[in-house]
Amino acid sequence: MHNQIIAWATPVFLLLIFAEWWYSRRHALQLYRLNDSLSSLGCGVFTLLVELFAKSALLLLFAWVSQRAGLFEFSSSSWITWVLFFVLFDFVYYWCHRWAHEINFMWGGHVPHHQSEEFNFTTALRQGALQDIFMWPIFLSLALLGCPADVFIVTMTISKLYQFWIHTRVIDKVPFIEGILNTPSAHRVHHGINDIYLDRNHGGTFMIWDRLFGTWQDETETPIYGVRKRYQSWNPVWAHFEWLWLLWQDALKSTDPRDLVRIWFKPTGWRPENVVQESPYPEPDLQHYRRFDSRVDSARQWLAVAAFGVALYANDVLLKNIATLSAWQILLAGVAVVAGLLACARLLGEPTLWRE
Repeated sequence: MHNQIIAWATPVFLLLIFAEWWYSRRHALQLYRLNDSLSSLGCGVFTLLVELFAKSALLLLFAWVSQRAGLFEFSSSSWITWVLFFVLFDFVYYWCHRWAHEINFMWGGHVPHHQSEEFNFTTALRQGALQDIFMWPIFLSLALLGCPADVFIVTMTISKLYQFWIHTRVIDKVPFIEGILNTPSAHRVHHGINDIYLDRNHGGTFMIWDRLFGTWQDETETPIYGVRKRYQSWNPVWAHFEWLWLLWQDALKSTDPRDLVRIWFKPTGWRPENVVQESPYPEPDLQHYRRFDSRVDSARQWLAVAAFGVALYANDVLLKNIATLSAWQILLAGVAVVAGLLACARLLGEPTLWRE
């Protein structure tokens, strides 16, 4: 149900993206670049494809734990159940999100969302395909409390839908709710790689958790968006695996065999000492920061849009009709999604310049 709701909400998201792009163009704000936007949207399409298969199994597991091992019994017909678990979900989400920034392997599931060096509505759809899979053991704490599966699904969906509107630069600080609810200003801080913004504002709907646990930061300077270990590619498929691949490579290069295990659970960015000495990651120059970019002619841009359209259409067919499709049709549609995304990235070109 979650994926179906997101699928039906996608046209609304695309309409809002167009509206923000039009506003940006009219006011010369330069909030959008085609390559970045298609890469972000491609991450969202790939995430929907993966979750189409993974989420069903995970939700069945949640329901089984809730029914068989739940400590308490709650009725989904009671408004108290909905209010209670909406707040508890947001509390658990805060810790899931925070640990996704603080633990190496969990960052691998979340990092695609932060790789874009722009911040607009397409960034909201740039989700990590492995993120909820890595977070699921923590979400099962709600099932152990007895949260009904339908309440969890709807609550999770509402949280994701709410977080769409906070990914924009055209809305300034919002009076009365800043620091209480999540807002564009609060979330711009979260996406900033400025020193004062790193690992701040992890809340989903409420920001009270950040205030309680010392991770709140007000927006005081213009954020620089992206990740410190920069992802210099438009490939939305590899975006989900690059960090995990880097961890694996570091583990193999380490002179300490224990690192094959512990590197995954170390703080985000931790690397074996001998690996750091041999191949350190360059620190970004935030004073002279230039966004990753590439130029291709208009014909390749249109072809890239067409390739993305193929992926989007194939994914939409899967999301809305998977129950009636044969195994071969599902496989063919899945291949079309991935092929379309990879073709789109290729057509957007290799990096040939840096843009101020």
